Amino acid sequence: MSLFRRLKKTKSEDSEKKSVAIIGLDGAGKTTIVKRILKSEFTLSRPTFGVNIEVYKYRALEFIVYDLGGQTPLRESLWEKFIKSADGLVFVLDSADKERFELASEEFNRALSFNDKAPILFISNKIDLENAASTDEVLDVIDFGELIRLQRKYNFTRCSALTGAQLFESWDWLTLKLCKDEDLPTNNVKICGYLFFKSEGMEIDTVLFGKPKTQAKNVTLFKKGRAETIKFIKQMSGFDTAETLLQVESKQLVITKNKMNVIGVIIGEMDPAARAVQIVKNLHEKIVKSANNFTRVNIKDLIEKHYPLDFIREK
Repeated sequence: MSLFRRLKKTKSEDSEKKSVAIIGLDGAGKTTIVKRILKSEFTLSRPTFGVNIEVYKYRALEFIVYDLGGQTPLRESLWEKFIKSADGLVFVLDSADKERFELASEEFNRALSFNDKAPILFISNKIDLENAASTDEVLDVIDFGELIRLQRKYNFTRCSALTGAQLFESWDWLTLKLCKDEDLPTNNVKICGYLFFKSEGMEIDTVLFGKPKTQAKNVTLFKKGRAETIKFIKQMSGFDTAETLLQVESKQLVITKNKMNVIGVIIGEMDPAARAVQIVKNLHEKIVKSANNFTRVNIKDLIEKHYPLDFIREK
């Protein structure tokens, strides 16, 4: 199941509802990003002709996502209507399509003229490709100077919709900019267990934290998390690094892969994905270092030692 749970038609009483317009030229990867983030699908998508509208929940927000087609007729006929009403904007650039950078820049600036308040997430996509533009190459064409001068909320990030690199941290940024819930966690997560596999699929260690009573309650959740991790390993077998984020019952499952290992951690439903992704990446580094020193690694000890505020302790 996706991290973004498909909503019922009735609005949740404790959710804010916000609309996000995802725009960019045709072929930039907008629909792939929607599928990767909202549905945890790892495949490329066909072009969107018109607009796809879907509603999901992430943490304290309901997202009405407008995935707008990027062909010229659609940019001229549909973009303005949806951009004007959007609470947040996501502009996606194909970082390998350098011949159309100037056109993308023009369309980005035109889109900004339709909405002068919404926070902007600018995604330079497809960094998994060898010919992807660097940050400097993108910034030579896309000018954020006016946004800085106007103190407009924006975030520039380089991502891969296919591997998930940097996508979930970016969406967390957008969520925090749109959400008015002051109680929404921003700095720490509640890690209640982990799954540790070799990148080729061999299971090394899986642990649930907490007392036996708590562990018993989470057995079904953990089984689902294990199944999702195995599925992820198979689907991402062609990549050296990858990451994803899924909803597993009432928790979130964050999984990242490097060349050697795959680690998944289960965190709270409202916890920030960006924090969890960073923790797991740091765990990868510590495991590699331990392997180089021929020392045995215990992930539970690493989490408890280095991330005491993120480790669930039950008295």
